[in-house]
Amino acid sequence: MGLYELGWQIGGLVGFWINYGLIEHMAPSHKQWIIPFAIQLIPAGALFIGSLLCKESPRWLLSKGKRELALKNLSWLRQLPADDIYMLEEVTACDAAIESQRSSVGLGFFQPFKTLRKDRKVMYRFFLGGALFFWQNASGINAINYYSPTVFKSIGITGTNNSLFTTGLFGVVKTVFTFVWLLILIDKMGRRNLLMIGAIGGSLCLWFVGGYIAVAKPAEHPTTSLGSGGTAAVFFFYLWTAFYTPSWNGTPWVLNSEMFDQNVRTLAQAFAAANNWLWNFLGMSSIPPSHFRTY
Repeated sequence: MGLYELGWQIGGLVGFWINYGLIEHMAPSHKQWIIPFAIQLIPAGALFIGSLLCKESPRWLLSKGKRELALKNLSWLRQLPADDIYMLEEVTACDAAIESQRSSVGLGFFQPFKTLRKDRKVMYRFFLGGALFFWQNASGINAINYYSPTVFKSIGITGTNNSLFTTGLFGVVKTVFTFVWLLILIDKMGRRNLLMIGAIGGSLCLWFVGGYIAVAKPAEHPTTSLGSGGTAAVFFFYLWTAFYTPSWNGTPWVLNSEMFDQNVRTLAQAFAAANNWLWNFLGMSSIPPSHFRTY
């Protein structure tokens, strides 16, 4: 899950700098708008080709009684012969887990839903997993991701190039701290502590940025250079990124992947992803149309 989040951030970083490069080196035209969209066909095509080459999950094959193919795929994944001791132990563990699930809740499509309805503890975990993504999106991260040039303009950074350049730096900070989160913090500090530190630190940073905008009103007093207050606001914005990225950015995904039993984990992960995009959609739909026109 951590590598999934890292890949997401690297993709976002590339997107930020593609936009900046096109604004910097290409005259305004239809091509300037369409090229960033066309480039997205490259990873989409790679995903499609990869889906054709990807091996089916050995555990799923075992649950469907396709044992020979399951062993073949597991050998390919582990790069070990089928009679290796590690392979035998893993297959035995999978068999035991599948049999436990079959005897307790069953293997059908609707069985996890029945388990969810009957077990209040599982229902609470589902609520907690969804709530994590609600608060993640309530931080405003998606509005900042999609409309960061407008956000920087509200602080007082003028010029499309300058806004996109500072947006590119925002992407760099996010990617760097995702590496720090993945390689060091997530297992050293723990999930709960990271969420608490990120929430407190990020809140203090945005209170400063909001206070500066409310008091200085940079949009009403345009200037060619940032003053000390504007510079401090930009600093606290990047500091907020440094707090948010190694805490609320990826930790909800990791928590959702860890706190469910195997018999409901597939449903739980689908529920977590649905929550992520639901709150993303609701958060973005609340942005006034004027912001779209400004961007």
